[in-house]
Amino acid sequence: MGEKFIDAHAHISDASLLGIKEELIGKISESYLILNSGENKADSETILIDSKNYKFLLPCIGLHPNEIAHKTYDEAQAEFDYITTNIDKFFAVSEIGLDYKGKDIYQIEQEKEFFYKILGLAEEKSKVCIIHSRKAIEDVFDAVSSFKVKAILHNFEGNLRHLNRADELGINISISTGFMKFKKENIIKNVDINRLFTETDSPELSPDNEINTPLNIPKLLNYISSIKKMEITDIKSIVYQNFMRLFYD
Repeated sequence: MGEKFIDAHAHISDASLLGIKEELIGKISESYLILNSGENKADSETILIDSKNYKFLLPCIGLHPNEIAHKTYDEAQAEFDYITTNIDKFFAVSEIGLDYKGKDIYQIEQEKEFFYKILGLAEEKSKVCIIHSRKAIEDVFDAVSSFKVKAILHNFEGNLRHLNRADELGINISISTGFMKFKKENIIKNVDINRLFTETDSPELSPDNEINTPLNIPKLLNYISSIKKMEITDIKSIVYQNFMRLFYD
């Protein structure tokens, strides 16, 4: 089938895409591999069903930090128990992480506790983790460095110092379509091409104010190629090889 476009983080099962989902999937066809990320139990169950119908939608089980922050402890524990019971059915662990924006100390501590629990489970099950970080990157580094897990930082929020730290820890960097608006060319310029991933975070982070979909990955590759001064086909190939190495080596 040849090398495919990689969308390392998307929410194709999101309700906002329901009206265009069948048309979108027809356009995506077999030319993409998409890590379809879950934010909670209900989300992950829908994702698992979709993966059975469409093999290029790789199912990911997750518990978004915002979900943890706004649940009681017992509710968060029930979500974690679901992950523990069902993780073997899924390709990877996504979306997990830390998000400190607008949180109080109790919410932050609850996020951290369950993030560590999930990372420990991922280590035990040898699952790659795709990690969300907002205003929390140093704590994310501390957590990931405490476990032997393969990880991708999705929609990388850091600066060049953080980029170097991620490289030291062997953490991969995912550049989103949102970077086309954020104007973070310096990160793209300096990221190690052998740790680079591409993502849309569909339906969020649109590059053009329309609803975002994986069909914007070629646009993102074009943008990265203009900054890296490389051919689009070469970047596509390297990202695909990075994906194969991370998930199958």
